[in-house]
Amino acid sequence: MVRRCAPVRPRFPRPPAKKITTIEGLDSKGEHPLQRAWIAEQVPQCGYCQSGQIMQAASLLAKNTDPTKAEVVAHMDGNLCRCMSYVRIQRAILRAAAEMRGV
Repeated sequence: MVRRCAPVRPRFPRPPAKKITTIEGLDSKGEHPLQRAWIAEQVPQCGYCQSGQIMQAASLLAKNTDPTKAEVVAHMDGNLCRCMSYVRIQRAILRAAAEMRGV
């Protein structure tokens, strides 16, 4: 008989490796179209939400480089901005999308 303090944990298969991109991974020099558009549209204020907003926008533009304003609004829904910079965020995303398309 073996006595233990903790129960034996079952072994679970390891999940497949996933690629994770951080805001620094977009472009280490800050030259990604989203990063440039964020500055051009004067989006940053307090900075609280910026990395989350940019990464959410990057996920949209990775799938769709020609989103409508309605698609931008729907995709960004749920990302909160304490400074209420939503209009500038939307403009920056559309600006970056245009740059990515070469317009």
